[in-house]
Amino acid sequence: MLTYKDRLCCWAIARLLPSEQWIIVARFRSRSDAEGHFKFLRQTIPHVKFEVVFDPSGDSHRLSALGSPSNFVTSRL
Repeated sequence: MLTYKDRLCCWAIARLLPSEQWIIVARFRSRSDAEGHFKFLRQTIPHVKFEVVFDPSGDSHRLSALGSPSNFVTSRL
């Protein structure tokens, strides 16, 4: 069961791993916070693929890169 605090952070930044899996690297309360951090990561680590995702469940640490579950929404900037 998720705590109230965990349910507040539904926006996340996911990183593509070489094994074709996604891993959540950071969680945020608002989309604008996630997108701001995403832009910072993209500038500082340009060779790594990151995406902003909406994860209302808050409990998924890894996502499939080929077939993301329907409850995830990605935002490519």
